[in-house]
Amino acid sequence: MNNIKKIIMKVVKSVYFWLTLVIAILMSVLYILGFRITYSPNLETSWDAVSAIGQWAGAIVGVLIPIAAVYIDHILQKSKRDIGESNIELLNEFQAFKDEYSEKLKTLSDLVDDNGNINNDGGNHDVSRKDKLKEKALKFINISMVAKTKTVAEHLNINEDDVYELLAEMDRHDDTISHGGQLRKENMHNIVWTKKSK
Repeated sequence: MNNIKKIIMKVVKSVYFWLTLVIAILMSVLYILGFRITYSPNLETSWDAVSAIGQWAGAIVGVLIPIAAVYIDHILQKSKRDIGESNIELLNEFQAFKDEYSEKLKTLSDLVDDNGNINNDGGNHDVSRKDKLKEKALKFINISMVAKTKTVAEHLNINEDDVYELLAEMDRHDDTISHGGQLRKENMHNIVWTKKSK
């Protein structure tokens, strides 16, 4: 019974179901109004009627095309947002896993240098905090596809002013990300950060 409900809900949510329903209703209304599909070589074709139907069809299609374009764009944007949100969740899970084991992995990686030789001094991994934040911000923006300054600040756990400075530097100097909107500090709440298109 539960499977039948799922199938019915899936059919009702389908665009094809509603398209078929609208066509069936339209055909029924036309049939009630007297339209019939007939073939008789003896009948004379009324070109005025054909022209009128063509004009109505053109008017209806002219209205439906922009509606369909807006609907398709809405679906694509919603899908993009959903993908971005699921990517962010996946990144957070990965980050939690990484945080749990990062110290152990760092200890092990410090024992081996770039050539694969064992170090007795524990290695030298001198990466600045700023570089780590840039790397974390870049991963977040690439995975979320589109991010605002506030969401990046929440992810990095630092204030928005510092995040803006960091992201502006990544955009202007490092050329690793792109932005939408005016790149000014007073406009930082409206700026949209995106991954660099190739």
